[in-house]
Amino acid sequence: MNCDLLITNGTVATADAIYPADVAISAGKIAAILPPQSSINSLATHDATGCYVIPGAIDAHVHLNMPTGVGYTADDWCTGTSAAALGGVTSLVDFVETEPGESLLEALEKRLGEARQSIIDFGLHMTIQPDEHPINGIPRRVSDKRITQIKEAYAAGCATFKMYMAYPGFQVQDIDLFRALRAIAEVNGLACIHAENGDVIEVLRQSNISDPARALNHARTRPTINEHEAVTRAVMCAEVSGARTLIFHIGCEHAARVVADAKLRGLANVYGETCPQYLVLTEESLARPDGHRWVCAPPLRPQADQDALWHMLASRALDIVSTDHCPFTIEQKDKGHNDFRLAPGGVPGIETRLGLMYEYGVRRGRLSLNDWVRTCCTRPAEIHGMSAKGRIAVGYDADIVVFDPALRKKLTPRELHSAIDWSAYEGITCNGWPRDVIARGEFVTRNQRLCATPARGRFIRRSY
Repeated sequence: MNCDLLITNGTVATADAIYPADVAISAGKIAAILPPQSSINSLATHDATGCYVIPGAIDAHVHLNMPTGVGYTADDWCTGTSAAALGGVTSLVDFVETEPGESLLEALEKRLGEARQSIIDFGLHMTIQPDEHPINGIPRRVSDKRITQIKEAYAAGCATFKMYMAYPGFQVQDIDLFRALRAIAEVNGLACIHAENGDVIEVLRQSNISDPARALNHARTRPTINEHEAVTRAVMCAEVSGARTLIFHIGCEHAARVVADAKLRGLANVYGETCPQYLVLTEESLARPDGHRWVCAPPLRPQADQDALWHMLASRALDIVSTDHCPFTIEQKDKGHNDFRLAPGGVPGIETRLGLMYEYGVRRGRLSLNDWVRTCCTRPAEIHGMSAKGRIAVGYDADIVVFDPALRKKLTPRELHSAIDWSAYEGITCNGWPRDVIARGEFVTRNQRLCATPARGRFIRRSY
């Protein structure tokens, strides 16, 4: 046979197996998986000696070029997807947010225009939010018209729908959460839910806080029982509506156990996501003098919660790891220097997930190599409707990472490529890092250097 590119001498690692093999690529697809040293005519070969050959990682939860109260998130579609590619990500999913009076399809068209500079392939979650801004902090309703547009958005390739149970400008009331879930179930889409009790949080945030400069108080306004209650409510709505539902960024043991218990009860339509910040960092980061930079929601938790999340990830009670990459500069974050409530919420991580999960998961015995690939590459593709991605198998897109376990990467701003001037993981060194990244058969990074140009990424029209 003939092929365009042959990756040789590597160890293929998938969600199910580990074996030596050569991988043949033709016309952007995986054409064959061959025994090492097979005789084949190839236009080019690429030596992966000493490396793992894995599917391209998929980050299904990022916020690029998102408007906030302190300006846009620092990464645009060019800088963000460049950093993602250098970290082994070959596909990601961002969000569409609607303005009052704007239809879902109008908002999608506008967001697609912003995403034209993406270096890697991308999908979009459609956010279902109130039609009008809140009055005196009280969330408004989601109209019947917006609910009926869910079918149109699904047909346009947005197979997943995000809803917030917190934040006044985005928070949906329970009645609208359930109505939307039923509409999502009708089209066989996936609901993605930010599960915190927003009403209780707002009361706690407005209470008399004696030391607002102490960022650890952020975690006190969002206690674990708050997240636990909201996840319980979301899972109940998923069960009654029949909608497939993914709980985003689970940060504590009690919330994760709600998802685990649902699976034990036989609910096949409930999934759980966590993020590297909850697996690597603890609330000790919030206790630092500059702890406001680690303000995110849900907040960082104690070590016991982190240990439990690792266990549930390995046992498959939790399904995937995404980053919730929400990057802000030091200047933007320092709006909360004297009052943590003014700090924009979110931490960066679009480039660091694969390396962190290898370092803190595989190398430290918390995850197998197969678990690592499953949670970062294969299961995200399955859950988010990317039928041609997430596997090293014949006919799939040739999205491949050559991961070198001997490479060392210090997670400093100088070593990373996001458009921010600090690192949430300063002081950490990953032993193991992506050396080369191939997306649809093309090198986007080579020897840890970007070699792709903007606007090569394609919109992934997803479905189930």
